[in-house]
Amino acid sequence: MDNLASYVIEKLSEMANPGAPKDEELSLFGIQKLRFLDVPHDRLVALAEEIGMPRHELAVELWDNDAYESKLLSCMFSEPSKITIDRADDLADGLDSWIVCEYCCYKVLWKLPFAARKALEWANSRNDVVSCVGFSLISALAANLAPDSTFEPGFFDSALFYTRKGASNVDMNVRRAVGSAISRIGRRSRSWHEAAVETAEEIAAQPNESARWVSSQSLAELKSTKVTSKFKGD
Repeated sequence: MDNLASYVIEKLSEMANPGAPKDEELSLFGIQKLRFLDVPHDRLVALAEEIGMPRHELAVELWDNDAYESKLLSCMFSEPSKITIDRADDLADGLDSWIVCEYCCYKVLWKLPFAARKALEWANSRNDVVSCVGFSLISALAANLAPDSTFEPGFFDSALFYTRKGASNVDMNVRRAVGSAISRIGRRSRSWHEAAVETAEEIAAQPNESARWVSSQSLAELKSTKVTSKFKGD
């Protein structure tokens, strides 16, 4: 570990809250398997700004540390243009904490030039961790791409197709990510809203509890006033 990475880890230790929640509590927030230092996000941002961003090598070193806050800082320092396909695959395989998965997808992975291809590939994986990353990345792309984006013909059609399969997964994180993907696609435009609602209703007809949960969560979001009001007058 170089001097800068050591400095960051030392600063995190100094900012750590000795009364941080324990493992059994953290599982409720999707931070299991990582050390939680309970450092406020605004202090992490201030530390990253003090050091200066981006810093690819620092991001790589911080990612290998087992602290939750170190993973978030790694995302802040990442340079998407320097992330190779192999590196992206390694990241996806290790994103087994829900909050870090979401943060990485929305902060870093959606900016990769091969993000759309990898999102569909990962979503279709038999590995629950990787599948969750795939659907989270679909959600991030739906949230961040311009409404008139033509970067990937048929991408969102394919994404909704995969949600029909992923909705039956018993893993809670995969179900969360599937529901988020459907909801985010449905917020892009009136036509995508109609397609997402149709998808969620089809999922409701699947004969398993997981699919019904995904459908219920998605439809509650898609039919909320907050979402439907966006398309009035379209």
